[in-house]
Amino acid sequence: MSADASRMPSGRSLRALRWLLGAAAIAAVAVGINLLFGASATAQEPGLGAQWAEDEQLVDRGAQLFGANCALCHGEQGRGLTQPGPQAGPSLIGVGAASVDFMVRSGRMPMTNAQDRLQRGPNRFSEEDTRALVAFVESLAPGEGPDIPDIEGWEDADLSHGLELFTRNCAACHGPTAQGIAVGQRDISSSLDVVPPLEIAEAVRSGPGVMPRFLEDTLSDEDLRAVTAWVMDLREREAPGGWSFGRSGPVAEGAIAIIVGLGLLAIVMYLLGEKAHDEYDEVEEYRGER
Repeated sequence: MSADASRMPSGRSLRALRWLLGAAAIAAVAVGINLLFGASATAQEPGLGAQWAEDEQLVDRGAQLFGANCALCHGEQGRGLTQPGPQAGPSLIGVGAASVDFMVRSGRMPMTNAQDRLQRGPNRFSEEDTRALVAFVESLAPGEGPDIPDIEGWEDADLSHGLELFTRNCAACHGPTAQGIAVGQRDISSSLDVVPPLEIAEAVRSGPGVMPRFLEDTLSDEDLRAVTAWVMDLREREAPGGWSFGRSGPVAEGAIAIIVGLGLLAIVMYLLGEKAHDEYDEVEEYRGER
């Protein structure tokens, strides 16, 4: 065998090399397909607010409504009014579609008097105008705040998981029965008894007032559906102990029961004492007559 022939790869080596190149090509194709289709499959659909913000006509309609109803406090471009005054409102840049939809849909905005407390009321706008307002504010800073959450299927969510999440994250401020309690200074958490499911979810995501935000990294969409399901189920539950005192919670119910119980006991003791006193007077009167 010559020296050149000894340096040439053998037939077995060539076949092994072809196998390796073939396997590498198949792996590269598989990775490419996964990246191409896997990424598109896992990409999330844009939220409702983002979709509405892409509708130019809806945004234009929202700009008109915003100028007529909101710009006095928040400025024409939603950047807020920095100068102090009764009409000074915060910037809405980046608050997200969930916050705007919650405030408008729950009737908290627009306010008739900026000095009043935010309170629940009827929505002043039609469904289409509500979407237009959300679309306009979302278009000012697309994607910077939480979008309107998708809670489709909340009716089938795990109630026990919702109870666990509500107890851990919500009951301290809203009470165990979601009736609302004082949370400090002048703030009182809202009763959730009449809040629709979507507004519950929007409040969780946007954190209105002093309420903290619970974004996806803290509370997943599945968790959000479970909490919503628990709150909705809570209002339908019967009181197993009888009169629930407006479902004010076990502490308040216990306090009322004790006060009422002690009051009744005091009345009984008073009546018994009066009766004994009358009998004593009768005996004394009888002895005096003898």
